[in-house]
Amino acid sequence: MAKIRKNGKAYDSGDVIVNMLGNPDVEVTEISYETTQEHQKNYGLKRRARGWSMGKIDDTCTLTLPMDEVVGIEKAAGGDLLSIKPFDINVTFVDDYNEIINDTITCKFQKQGRNVNGEMGLSQQFEMFVMSIEYNNV
Repeated sequence: MAKIRKNGKAYDSGDVIVNMLGNPDVEVTEISYETTQEHQKNYGLKRRARGWSMGKIDDTCTLTLPMDEVVGIEKAAGGDLLSIKPFDINVTFVDDYNEIINDTITCKFQKQGRNVNGEMGLSQQFEMFVMSIEYNNV
């Protein structure tokens, strides 16, 4: 049976802690990740599907970091983000009831560059190369 809580604090971006590359609280502007799986309808000689099957699983992650975080990681990697071996990113949410959600993304950088514009607070978005995502693995 579900617990009913009135006026409880929901998870929000202020409750998120991102841990990666040995840094326990990386300042991330945005992180987005998801898992998809191929689905296929199986047909016989008739027009309607007679069943279905599931195929390969694919994980994706987009990570946006402020430029000062990017430069710090680059310095630690000798200037080359692409040479960094696969690492875990832990994304943790905690609410007022101390319910913890922790997701672990195993990935590596697959591009390096700059996006310089007229905005204050430069940041860079990275499409990560993702090996796996483990959801809610506290």
